[in-house]
Amino acid sequence: MKIEQFKRKRLPSTPGVYMFMLRGKILYIGRATSLKERVRSYFAKDVMDTRGPIILTMVKKATELKTISTDSVLEALLLEAHLIKTHQPAYNSKEKDNKSFNYIVITKEDFPKVLLVRGRQLEQEENYLFLFGPFIHGSLLRDAMRIIRKIFPFRD
Repeated sequence: MKIEQFKRKRLPSTPGVYMFMLRGKILYIGRATSLKERVRSYFAKDVMDTRGPIILTMVKKATELKTISTDSVLEALLLEAHLIKTHQPAYNSKEKDNKSFNYIVITKEDFPKVLLVRGRQLEQEENYLFLFGPFIHGSLLRDAMRIIRKIFPFRD
């Protein structure tokens, strides 16, 4: 993508997700607190020094740029993670693991259970009364659940 093409785009200064694309295929997905400023940084003269040769190559390959504005940075973070896991772009290497966010589930039973489950497991099972999450850090969530269990004993 050439800087002239980028300058013609009117990007908002809101949080959101951006996608560099090549002929309809997503090369890279990122998030930003300001879409306008973040995307502009990819066309700076020092992009090689700040981002490296791989990102420079990706920007040169890209033929289009798509953006999705969100209401908050948190919403952008969640949307970015979902899109990366769904589309598996070639230039997003760190985020392509098979993990998903953690949720707390209270089941629909006479004696409800309180369970920690991954997002991908929620799609398989719909036997829950209440659903809380998503939570990013599983270890912190487990620590919090241990403390809560001491105060309010529950079945798991």
